[in-house]
Amino acid sequence: MKLSDYVMNFLFEKKIRYIFGYLGGSVTHLIDSLHKVEGLTYVQNYHEQASSFCADAYARVSRGVGVAIATSGPGATNLITGIANAFFDSVPCLFITGQVSTHAIKTKQAIRQQGFQETDIVSIVKPITKFAETVLEPEKIRFYLEKAIFHAQSGRPGSVLIDIPHNVQAREINLQALQSFYDSDEYASEMKKYPRPDENVFKQIVAMLGEAKRPVVLAGGGMASVRGTGIFETLVHACDLPVVGSLRGLDAIGHEDEHFCGFIGSWGNRYANFAVAKSDLLLVLGSRLDERQIGEDRTLFAKGARIIHVDVDPHELNHNVRETISICCDIGSFLNALVAEIGNRRFNHKGWLDSIRRWKAKYPSYPVRANGNDINPNEFLHLLSKKVSDQAVVCSDVGQNMMWVAQSFCLSGDKQLLSSSGHGAMGYSLPAGIGAYFASPDRQIICVMGDGGFQTNLQELQTIFRERIPVKIFVMNNKSLGMIRDFQEKYFNNKCFGSVQGYTNPDFEKIAYAFNIAYTKICTRDDFDKLDRELNIKKPHLFEVVLSPTTQVIPGPAPKRAVEDQLPLLDRGEFNRLIESDDIVLKDEKI
Repeated sequence: MKLSDYVMNFLFEKKIRYIFGYLGGSVTHLIDSLHKVEGLTYVQNYHEQASSFCADAYARVSRGVGVAIATSGPGATNLITGIANAFFDSVPCLFITGQVSTHAIKTKQAIRQQGFQETDIVSIVKPITKFAETVLEPEKIRFYLEKAIFHAQSGRPGSVLIDIPHNVQAREINLQALQSFYDSDEYASEMKKYPRPDENVFKQIVAMLGEAKRPVVLAGGGMASVRGTGIFETLVHACDLPVVGSLRGLDAIGHEDEHFCGFIGSWGNRYANFAVAKSDLLLVLGSRLDERQIGEDRTLFAKGARIIHVDVDPHELNHNVRETISICCDIGSFLNALVAEIGNRRFNHKGWLDSIRRWKAKYPSYPVRANGNDINPNEFLHLLSKKVSDQAVVCSDVGQNMMWVAQSFCLSGDKQLLSSSGHGAMGYSLPAGIGAYFASPDRQIICVMGDGGFQTNLQELQTIFRERIPVKIFVMNNKSLGMIRDFQEKYFNNKCFGSVQGYTNPDFEKIAYAFNIAYTKICTRDDFDKLDRELNIKKPHLFEVVLSPTTQVIPGPAPKRAVEDQLPLLDRGEFNRLIESDDIVLKDEKI
């Protein structure tokens, strides 16, 4: 069998149905072989970065492996942002790159390049992949592919890369002579890395849950592995536990559930941060507890709580905060074991949940009545969340729009939120919507982005038009790179170089027209009714949401303060009473 044929048949057997990419000379054998496999579809983008984001989103929504393919040299290097994105957000993605033929690969001579478009992509991406290898010997193709898929999905998922020279793709291989990774000592050694925790630790955790007066669960990105199984909801309801989410953990439980208590972190909901600050037991599930979650001074984070941290990556444990119990385990195994240990026990934390609800009423993510007719982005996105399907996939971009979505978009039902959380790559949202669509074409796809992020990958409007993808695109236009502009206003004496000065937008209506995509402009709150006419039409639509050029994300981080002490600062008396009070329901809080 031709090696490139083997690669594509292998991917199909692994239940991969769509491959994203951009054609180039070094992958012609692979693309030709792809089209021989019935049921395997090639989706061509207009930039390899977009292909990498499509693969990322496809993996998140399908709960499988996303695949993107690119040619050698510039094609391969254009994938790097998406490779990093999948690595930092723990998304299982396989990236396949073409390479110049083996005779054109430079060896040890001190030259920069031997073949045209030759680049050592494997060495470049080693720090941002779990496994990367060039296939120089055709008979190793099965071993490398199996190893790549294994590492992409096992333990903490992430990106892997296989680089295949052009002449190797064309070689004939003997299927019976191919060695399997799963028969190797290397595989056996890898499997020993994932021990199950001692059963006694679950008895200890149940006892701690029983003792706690103010427990909180912090759901992180690792919760994606159990999404839709119901096991997390079983734990939460049995123990009556408030749940807060990191950016990647916001869809761990439906927001209509009375136990969901908001978004934490520097730009989080005040009431969610107060819940963590006041907790006496914090159960952290699959979160790396980075600085944007815990604040600059990690000693101030949840300082009155015993912390139980569960993560499949041992390097993330005991890393940023002091932990009472640290457990290296995948979230699914942990939750199943803990629920089994709880059995028929039930806990009641109604008073504690009532306190958090009162904080939510007193410190909402936007004013109950916005001033005038101007659009408040938090209000708009909350309203939008009530109008879209409960099965919608919401793709947010990077910048102020990401924080507004996290603060105010109600992820009720089975809504799923995709974002570039760790790498923070502008331009993620639009191609992510494409990947999400191919993973689940019956779900409504919502893309939210700023005017800056939209321009980063707007060429993908042609992919959307060509493939007739009924995505709804919301460009939150504040005529600036708003997150950086706000930072420059605060700390650089209003010198907004690059974010305002030297930054302009095109006419978005004309952009939509050029790509044959319907367009609606939303300028005031009176225009909100326009959403009802367009949201349920099965065609792509671009909505330009006109915002003030001085937008902010409120609340936001206050330097050198605890994460719950956010800007604009609350009255010191009010803040200190709230933090220092031992009452479960604070008597002085009036709605």
